[in-house]
Amino acid sequence: MKELVILTGYSGAGKSTAAGLLEDLGFFCIDNLPPEVAYQVASLVSQSVEKLAIVVDVRSYLLGDVTAAVREIKERFKFAKIVFLTAKKDVLIQRFAHTRRIHPLSKQASSINEAIDLEIELMKDVMEIADIVIDTSHLNPHQLREKLTKLLTESVHGTAKSFVVHLVSFGFKYGIPLDADFVFDVRFFPNPFYIPELRQKDGRDPEVKNFLDGVEGVNEYLNRIEMVLKFAISRYELEGRNELTVAVGCTGGKHRSVYFAEKLAEFFRNAGYSVTLDHRDVALG
Repeated sequence: MKELVILTGYSGAGKSTAAGLLEDLGFFCIDNLPPEVAYQVASLVSQSVEKLAIVVDVRSYLLGDVTAAVREIKERFKFAKIVFLTAKKDVLIQRFAHTRRIHPLSKQASSINEAIDLEIELMKDVMEIADIVIDTSHLNPHQLREKLTKLLTESVHGTAKSFVVHLVSFGFKYGIPLDADFVFDVRFFPNPFYIPELRQKDGRDPEVKNFLDGVEGVNEYLNRIEMVLKFAISRYELEGRNELTVAVGCTGGKHRSVYFAEKLAEFFRNAGYSVTLDHRDVALG
């Protein structure tokens, strides 16, 4: 076996879409194994399949210690990747209301709200050790497939031994990315939105960049962020992690956050890191 993915996450966050993508990518998918037998099954099929995906639903968390099972698999198969799909609570509630599906924990809870809270509590330990966390709150199925394909390709092929920095710019009024390891706020700098000639532009335009380049404290803040992240990366690498997701937010996600994310992307590329860059809300701000 060359590739092993453990796919888990919250109900309604897109596991079915992700599992379908993994099958399209040639993975042999096994769904809802009891935790106690997950390692044995992975070992059993390791000689006969090149790519295996184990999909872990919340119901598996009721059957045994999923965290221990996942750790056991990771110890045996060093190349295994844990993919965790998350989403904002209100988005999950809306999705269940739209599809009219019953939450898997409906028998253990008195409401959908309580069921989601219970699910979050059950899954918190596995989420903390996940290699890839994807917030699907703002993703449609096509975008989820695209993002997962990109992350898995970077994680499994070619760049597995080089550290990957994922940078996301966003607007606070649209919500903080739930998959971010670090969130930096840049709302305390002057907002180009209030300058008429800059309002319709974004942080990638030369006029906005020139404006922010001249704002006192911008370079100092960038330098401090870079220092913090370089230190964090060194510690993550000691723990065996090979990627980091950094979110930079301003009010609308169009000017300041985009500018800072672009600057950080340039810095880390020049420092030899692999970098992905996503301006999540640039079209909305």
